[in-house]
Amino acid sequence: MQYHISRAGANYGPYSEEEIRQMLADGRVLATDWCWTEGMAEWKPVGQVFGAAPRTAPPPPPAAQPSSPAPPVPPRESWTPPAGAAHGTPSGGPASAPAPAPAWTGGTAAGAAAAVLPPDLHWALVLLLGYVTCGVFFYVWLFIEANFVKKLDQMSPARAFFIGYLAVDLVGSILLFAAADEEYGLAALGGILLLAGLVLFFIGVFSMRRSLEYHYNTVERIGLRLNPVLTFFFNILYFQYHFSRIARWKRTGVLL
Repeated sequence: MQYHISRAGANYGPYSEEEIRQMLADGRVLATDWCWTEGMAEWKPVGQVFGAAPRTAPPPPPAAQPSSPAPPVPPRESWTPPAGAAHGTPSGGPASAPAPAPAWTGGTAAGAAAAVLPPDLHWALVLLLGYVTCGVFFYVWLFIEANFVKKLDQMSPARAFFIGYLAVDLVGSILLFAAADEEYGLAALGGILLLAGLVLFFIGVFSMRRSLEYHYNTVERIGLRLNPVLTFFFNILYFQYHFSRIARWKRTGVLL
């Protein structure tokens, strides 16, 4: 039997009984949340259906129930959806657009990450600011993006790789420009360091790609796919394009 979960006026699921019991144990679903399945005349508290006594009395469901098999959701409350929850409708019809993620009020680390809003600046503006600042803004925005990814994935090494990239690149540039014409060895070392810096940069970029695809396909399931070629050539701008899409979805519930 498949159940739908509702809180804050949004519906999630369907889930099997085993999945709901596991989410109850993990704290991702509360006994005071509402659930519904075919054959039930109205929404009922999860604790009442699955035998877990709610800590506080849930708000009353709407008094009037329509004749359709899916009653309206209970009154809206502040909440975060269960980690990995797929948005949908309890009627079994076509799934609606994902609802914007509400403010985090407590619970699992995955739920906290789901409430984080991406940096929202149009990619063309990032490009313009990077151009007028002779590239300095690109470095600033690179770390802003890396810090956001770190909030989604605490194990993300991207920021460390970018710090290493800047350090190695700086030393390599100093050696390259400080070397006299006859000091070929020093100039060669500077060139090697610059190349090593680029390697560190792209390792960081693709680690960000891996973290983003994992989060947005397991925690917040929006089906994010990042093209590796576009990631390689346009990295900062390409990430920002998708960050703006995700930020718009969280604000409006529409994912374009």
